[in-house]
Parts: sequence; structure tokens; C-alpha cells
Amino acid sequence: MSAPSVMQKVTQYMFDHYSKDNGALLVHLGALGWVLGSIAQIGVVLGDKSIDKEQKRFLLPQEGADAVVNIGMYYSICELIKKSADKLVEKGMLLTDDVAKAISSINPFNKPGVDYKDWKNLFTKDELKKNLTKLLNDADSLDTFKNLSFDEKAQAKELAKAALEQLENHKDNVGVIAAIAASILACNVMTPYVRNIVASKIQKHANHEEAVQIRKTQIKENITTINPLPLSFKAFSGYNAFSKVKI
Repeated sequence: MSAPSVMQKVTQYMFDHYSKDNGALLVHLGALGWVLGSIAQIGVVLGDKSIDKEQKRFLLPQEGADAVVNIGMYYSICELIKKSADKLVEKGMLLTDDVAKAISSINPFNKPGVDYKDWKNLFTKDELKKNLTKLLNDADSLDTFKNLSFDEKAQAKELAKAALEQLENHKDNVGVIAAIAASILACNVMTPYVRNIVASKIQKHANHEEAVQIRKTQIKENITTINPLPLSFKAFSGYNAFSKVKI
């Protein structure tokens, strides 16, 4: 496969998935940044020759835990908030006056003079259970269109298309704002809090493991090597400070 072909496919993919959803692009690029940063951090620990194996044995789990928390918290918080904002727009809870006016104008024939604040009156209860983008995309199937003439329906479809464009632009703007706000919340509040809790638990475990290893070394040097036990005491050769056996 040639390089231009690869670039063309990547460009097409980016356009198809993000041209109308810049908020999702911000979330995914932010998560990718955390992934690459975490890989770099772990790579530094692995490649640093000034850090001995024992230190790496304790540092790597710490860096790995940080990576999981950073990536997981950032993506989950941003994705949840961003999708919640999209849902509110789709259900008509975060519409601007301009978008509401565009929607209320899609059928001026059956229900002329509908106030833009009452745009929901253009749809049935069952229709309102669907997302607004789906309703405007499938304008032909709307109940309010069924009694229109061919010419009236064609005009109404054009109005629905214009309303859909305004709605998508508005949804994109809301998604960007939600993604930025979620990123600030995740990076500066939630992630550091959770990371500190996880780091504390890992540090306590690491300290305990290190203390056990040091004690084992001390026992081996002071008891087994300097003052070796008689053969009859062989059963106590594994004694350490964390057992219940006392000599």
C-alpha cells in the first residue's frame, strides 16, 4: 500500500468521524496524549541505567498504576460528560433560540404561527422519544408532514435540512465546551485525587515488601551465616521478624 493511499484513508477517516464532532476529537486526542506520555515515562524508567533493578521493581508498578489511572480517569470522565451534553442537545434541553426557531419553522403549512418555544408541538409523543437529528434526517416520516402536498413537502424538507444543519453545528459547539470542561475537571481535580490514593496504597505495599526483604537479608547474614544454627534447628532457618516464632 502506498503512502499517499494510507494518508488518504486516514484523512477520510478523520473527516467521517470528527468533522461534525470536534468534541470527540478533543477527548480522543487528549486520551492519546496520556497514552503516549505514560509510555514515555515507563520507557524512561526501563532505560535509565542509573536506576538499579531493585528500584525498578518498585518504580515500574507505580508508573504502571499512574498510567492506568491517568488514561482511565481522563477518558471515562471526558467521554461521560461529553456524551451527556450530546444527549441533552438531542432531547432539546440545551437548544439556543436560533435552533428552536429553525426547528419550529419546518412545517408552516399545517401548524402556522407555532411559537419557537413550543417547537415540541410539531412532533408526536412517540417521535419526541427519538433524537432530534434522527427526526430531522427522516423528515418524510414525521406525522406533521403526512397531509402536505408534494410541493409543500419538498419545501418543508428543505427547512428540515436547514434546521438539521443548525442543530448539528450547535451540538458540535456544545460538545467542544463539554470536552474542555471535562478535561479541566479530569486533569486538575479527579485524576490527581484518585492517583494519590492509588499511589499511597502501592507505596505502602512496596514499603512492606522492602521491609520483608531487608529483614530476610539481615536474618540470613546474622543468624544463618555468622552464627549458623545446628542441624537440629533446621526447621527454624526460615525465621523472620514477621513470624510468631521467637528464639
